[in-house]
Amino acid sequence: MQMPNYRIRSATEADLPFIRGMVARLRLDGEDLRPEQFIVVEEGERMVAFGRIKPYRRTFELGCVAVVDDRRNRGLGELVVRELIRRFPQQRVYITTDSPDYFQRLGFVRTRALPRELSDKMDRVEGKLRSGVVGMVYRRPCSSGPPVRQAGGRAGQASSQEVRSL
Repeated sequence: MQMPNYRIRSATEADLPFIRGMVARLRLDGEDLRPEQFIVVEEGERMVAFGRIKPYRRTFELGCVAVVDDRRNRGLGELVVRELIRRFPQQRVYITTDSPDYFQRLGFVRTRALPRELSDKMDRVEGKLRSGVVGMVYRRPCSSGPPVRQAGGRAGQASSQEVRSL
């Protein structure tokens, strides 16, 4: 059996209808969706997963990680998270989630010490969009990823690459 080839690339405007539909269906963070915030994973010509680096004024958040139903449990979510961590524009990778066990397996730890913008977001979504939302952080080693950038800029931009499934 041949392993499928996956290609990771930056999202384009043409990807947004699919992303918006999945975000709405899965009840993910739909605030201010812009293509430059997303990466997508393709299998052939089909988009099978995506994730986001959401910029705020003073920080960034990893989020909107989604995999199409028929490609779940194949490591694609982890592939997206690892690639977003690699591209993340600051040392600390923050996420707000109602799936802490999943992200804990990937090295995130729960924290109450979130940037104010993320605490405010949690107050907006807790009990309305989601319940049981927690803040988590992943501390990247100093030598990994792109140079640290100021919040408010473009995030997640890099050339596409080919990968084999895990």
